[in-house]
Formats: sequence, C-alpha cells, structure tokens
Amino acid sequence: MKTLNGALLLALAFAFGCGGGEQTQQASTETPEAAPAAAPSEAAAAATEAPSGPIDEALAEQGKQLFTTRGCTGCHQIDTKLIGPPLKGVTNQRSYEWITHMILNPDSMTANDPAAKALLAEYGTQMVNMGATADDVRALYEYLRQQSQ
Repeated sequence: MKTLNGALLLALAFAFGCGGGEQTQQASTETPEAAPAAAPSEAAAAATEAPSGPIDEALAEQGKQLFTTRGCTGCHQIDTKLIGPPLKGVTNQRSYEWITHMILNPDSMTANDPAAKALLAEYGTQMVNMGATADDVRALYEYLRQQSQ
C-alpha cells in the first residue's frame, strides 16, 4: 500500500511540476497561434531560442537523417499531403516553440492547442510521439527550415 501511495504522490508531483515557462514572441512573418500546451522541462529547454541566420548544413543533414529514420516520412512529405500535412514552409508558419512542443508532446498539443486540434480534425490522425530529444528537435527544425526556403 505504501508503494502505491508513493507512486501516486510521485505521479501527482510530476503532473503538477511540469510546465511551460515564459512564452516567446512570434516573428511578424508567423501565423498567429495559441500558446502551446504545457510541456515537460525538456521541451522548455529545447524551446529557448529558434535557430536563425544561415542554415547549419551539418545539423540540417542530421535532421534529414532523423526525418527518415524516425519514420516521419510515413506521415509527412515536404511538398505533398499524406496522412499528415506537408511540411514545406512550416518554420515560416509556426514558431519554434510550437514545433518543439508538437514533436515532443503531440498528445498534449492536440488536446490543448487550437492549431494542433484543427490539424487533428483536418487529417484525422494523431501524430505519434516518436521519442525525440531536444537535440533531435533542433536538428529536425534546421532540416525543415532548410526545406522551407
């Protein structure tokens, strides 16, 4: 019984201890969107600042490899609508923070974020949590940024 109570307390502490942090200002070229749902601290750490300036080609190549090996291509293409939306231009349409949360916490996003809810309603398929890390997200973002040019 003590183990069950301890596990319950730990679960509650984790649930209430997770949270977003301060929201970043969107660039004027981005489509307005609601704030992303609260996410674990890894997402907050990854969302510190969007990559900018010249494309980091090595990081973009790493992102391309992740895009293929993590199975993203099963649902997404750059220019073509599949099970999920095409991703060309996504880094111009959504904030780095939003993309980070969508990759790391797709269930939470589709439950709480209006833009993610709309995508789920349009495509009818829940994005799968692929177990990405904050480093994976930065590489994937750089690849998507490269493809959005």
